[in-house]
Amino acid sequence: MRKLINQLLLEDKLLKTAAVIATVIVVYLSLKPPESDSESWSIFFIRGDLFLHFVCYFGLSMLYYLALLNYEKVVKKALILSVFIGFILEILQLIPIFHRFFDVQDLIANFFGTIAGIFLIRFLFSHSFKD
Repeated sequence: MRKLINQLLLEDKLLKTAAVIATVIVVYLSLKPPESDSESWSIFFIRGDLFLHFVCYFGLSMLYYLALLNYEKVVKKALILSVFIGFILEILQLIPIFHRFFDVQDLIANFFGTIAGIFLIRFLFSHSFKD
């Protein structure tokens, strides 16, 4: 089983395709106009959309880490890519045609999700990866 997991992790095409698909989904969800009847919600006293930003970038950073596993400085590249995408999407929300708005708290949630995702994957697989 461990050999199969290691083979999947080192397979470039599968994880890179998954990373591209996940990125496209994040871009779509970040830029699509909000529904007019959407109600605000919260989880553990945290605004619901901030929780979604955290979870989304948590998963995205882990996926980028795995997709870039065969490259040098994988932590730095996964971190920069996740933060860059989050920042660009927030800046794009300033454009009126998207009917969205820029929120610094979203950027902070993106960043913490990215950091948490990279730390978790480094912790879980620290014995398997070399940087």
